[in-house]
Amino acid sequence: MALPQLSTPEFETVIPSSKEPIKFRPFLVKEEKILYMALEGGEQKDIYNATMGILESCILTPGVNYHDFTSYDLEYLFLKLRSKSVGEKIDLNIKHMKEEYLEKCKASNKVSIDIDSIEIQYDENHSDTVELGNGIGIKLKDPNASLFTKINEKDNEFDQMLSMVYNCVDFVYDENDVYNDFTKEEMNDFIGQLSKDQFENITEFFNTIPALKHTIEFTCPECGETETIILEGLQSFFT
Repeated sequence: MALPQLSTPEFETVIPSSKEPIKFRPFLVKEEKILYMALEGGEQKDIYNATMGILESCILTPGVNYHDFTSYDLEYLFLKLRSKSVGEKIDLNIKHMKEEYLEKCKASNKVSIDIDSIEIQYDENHSDTVELGNGIGIKLKDPNASLFTKINEKDNEFDQMLSMVYNCVDFVYDENDVYNDFTKEEMNDFIGQLSKDQFENITEFFNTIPALKHTIEFTCPECGETETIILEGLQSFFT
């Protein structure tokens, strides 16, 4: 005799970047297993694929383009999903980050975090338009979550940033025209003409992208030292 089918509740939240409402269900035991196997392996690509796979299975709203999610969309939605699937508290084991403390104390500190208190932090200086001078500028778009995974596979930080800029340029403009049809080689040549200050102005866009962050303070019961640390990125909340 076949066993009865269990029903699952539905919940609603909002995609941070687009403000569009979506409905979702909690993830199942078999889906949670896939995630924790990826987390144990520690490979960014595997964690991204597991997280995206769970979101695709659990989001009930039709027509959602998952691969256009920004990194903070992905992190925020997954935490909302986790809160309805496992519980609204996350228990972490955290070690000291400061070298002066870590040298004398290796103890793990148990910290409990309320998921609803974890918020996306927005930088008031964040701007998607970068003026380069002489009427020339660049309009940038937020990188999607999959791009971060591809970028992290590159060897050095400079190549990572070049690839990030190329993939996130919406268009280049001057006083006479807008340029949105260019090859990777053409964009690399354009970037190569920038001064150090101009390039740093572009990279500031990426440094100020909204991010899921949470500040916690703990006092170690072993050494008695108090430390404040910032958790950032999805993996930090499951380690």
